[in-house]
Amino acid sequence: MRRQQILSAADLVLIDVGVEDFTIDQVAERANIAKGTVYKYFKSKDEILAEISTKAIGLLLQIFQQATASHTHSVEKLKAICWAAYRYYQTHLAYHELLAYIERPDFNIDFQGYTKISQSIQEFCENIITEGQQKGEIKPSLNPELLVRVIWATNIGVIQFVQTKQKLIQNIHDTPIDEMVNISVQIMADGISATKKD
Repeated sequence: MRRQQILSAADLVLIDVGVEDFTIDQVAERANIAKGTVYKYFKSKDEILAEISTKAIGLLLQIFQQATASHTHSVEKLKAICWAAYRYYQTHLAYHELLAYIERPDFNIDFQGYTKISQSIQEFCENIITEGQQKGEIKPSLNPELLVRVIWATNIGVIQFVQTKQKLIQNIHDTPIDEMVNISVQIMADGISATKKD
């Protein structure tokens, strides 16, 4: 019960202040308990964030499943996943930043819940690709595991570019950000789609 109270408070603190400004002091204050009580359940800020990350990535998997449910063509499913990842960034910014934070090489907390769900996302996407290859919709020469990683890396790159350059893009270049995402998604779709030659 106390552990869940701490995690609920931590979740609210994360949403309010973001991952970089997140502190144990804020969690204790939000939970209305002593700081020492927090340390009875969690050894560090990162241990708390690791717990919240499981919720964050679980939500991402759920969003991907919902986004693909109405599509039958595998390429359309992958496009829907790319758009869902962008919408997740827009609507769950604190969680998006948390996922980037905990995937740093120096993050040393063992958090199996996150790893398990992350693997489920990988497998979910790989299955879409494999099914698409079997149906002749996706190039059979592409390795599903690597393709998922490339799509994910490209998507993250576009989102990070948008995140860091948003004011410049909108104010100077008058470029609609959604159009940038659309171009990226379309390039991916065109690149993986099987042609009659494949």
